[in-house]
Amino acid sequence: MMLTLHLYLARELLKTFALTAIALTLLVVLGGGVANIFKGEGIGAEDMMKVFAFLTPVAVTLILPIAALFSAAITYGRSASDNEVIACRAAGINIHRLLLSAGLLGLCVTLITYWAWNYMIPSLTRQIEDITRRDLPAIVVQQFQRAKPLVFGRHRIMASRCEILDPGRLEGRPTEGHTYLLLTGVSFVEMEDEEIMRYGTADATIIDFHRSEHAPQIAVDLHGVHLYDAARGQYFDLAHQSLPPFEIPLAMRRKTKFETLGSLLAFQRNPELAPEVADRLEGITRELMTLYMYEYVVEQLRSDGFFRLNGPGVEYEVYSREGAQDPDDGRPVMRSVRVIEKTDAGSFVYSADTATIELRSTFDRARPVILVDLIGNVEISRAGSTDDSRAVRKPRETLKPVPYMDQPVLKARAEAFDPEPLLSGELIRDLPRKQTRLCERLLEYVQKFKSEVRGEIHFRASYSLSSIAVVVMGAVLGIIVRGGQVLTAFGISCVPSLFVVLSSIVGRNLADKPDYAALCLGVMWGGTIFIYFATFFITARYLKR
Repeated sequence: MMLTLHLYLARELLKTFALTAIALTLLVVLGGGVANIFKGEGIGAEDMMKVFAFLTPVAVTLILPIAALFSAAITYGRSASDNEVIACRAAGINIHRLLLSAGLLGLCVTLITYWAWNYMIPSLTRQIEDITRRDLPAIVVQQFQRAKPLVFGRHRIMASRCEILDPGRLEGRPTEGHTYLLLTGVSFVEMEDEEIMRYGTADATIIDFHRSEHAPQIAVDLHGVHLYDAARGQYFDLAHQSLPPFEIPLAMRRKTKFETLGSLLAFQRNPELAPEVADRLEGITRELMTLYMYEYVVEQLRSDGFFRLNGPGVEYEVYSREGAQDPDDGRPVMRSVRVIEKTDAGSFVYSADTATIELRSTFDRARPVILVDLIGNVEISRAGSTDDSRAVRKPRETLKPVPYMDQPVLKARAEAFDPEPLLSGELIRDLPRKQTRLCERLLEYVQKFKSEVRGEIHFRASYSLSSIAVVVMGAVLGIIVRGGQVLTAFGISCVPSLFVVLSSIVGRNLADKPDYAALCLGVMWGGTIFIYFATFFITARYLKR
């Protein structure tokens, strides 16, 4: 008898559940609610259809608990209104045993929701991200067409026109894995600590878009540059200026909530495996490499009065009358600069009022380059020449870049750096103020990231597990509020369900703050425990056997 009853209730539950799930899925997908999560701006029509195909199972996962709750309230409410529940009670059947079918439906929803959050949604997100990565050049073009700046690090670039170039028109440039964009009417700004350092315009700009395995990157070549250096109060006209490669800000950024359960557990044990932490750690490593370069320059200037830089086919000896060091970031202060350049074509002598030295990224992250920039009354002449009339004079000149790892002293110091103590919470001592602040920010971010990962793991578990109690409560209220008030039962059961959702969301948001780690777990699991207690109390108190 009980098997027959359970099969009957299961059939009615699944029928109503399927119809409700289909209706809500169409409403959510066509309404664009789920699509807003991914922000697939700039994706072509064909790829957008693929995105919606991927989003459909995501939408189904999100509405399963609501569909199951509605199905349980409607099915058990109709059974109570048709006196089927009374007939079972008259036959001596324990009414609480009829709730087994609703419990099994809730268990199925729990398992599906937990599996989807931990595996299906992350997998679909990766596929959507691949579509976005393929269309990145078009997305960048569309961003300029919408008058939105291209933001990367300290730089902001605007352009009045942007078009994709045929690689055949650019001789000497690689074509495999590269896409080239031509910008005209370019304006740019360089910021540092929310202050404008440099700004200007360029006649034309070529963007080299490179789809590397690690992350999509672009390099920018500015032509016909008119630049104002706000820090020095000087104007410059440059025929050409290159900006270092940078990662393109994707329309859909990688987020912790789109990681698989295995990845989250691995990130919790070893946060450096997470791309976000790895990028920040790489930034710290790059800053320390820059600091090593500064210290090398200052040490050599103070001891010998010059320092050497070696590169493929070139060697520089840089002399300066002053070798002071900026206490904020360790940057060397060089004035009255004289440079001897030795190449296969001969030797040249440069002189300038001041000089700066910086570390620039390349498409190969492991091999940055060193750039020396000569500023103010730059004079270039061939070594040994006494004819001043043949000397070339410029307001500014940048020497040929030399690989950082080709400098033995700098290579040894960079390879000796171990980031493990830094991730364990130990600050590196005796660093300038800038690098110290960056290390402190990294430690804060790692702690926040680990707390966020832990919160996401518990959020998925607590939210999914609450589905069993939610569905059973819907069934109980459907029996208690019988007759034409079934929708009232559904509405009443939505109140504790909403409480669970809110507590889960609030708990996950609190996970962003490491100081509230225990509180966030208490809030999330407290909501789940509450819905189970409320279901048990209502069943025992108001539903007679």
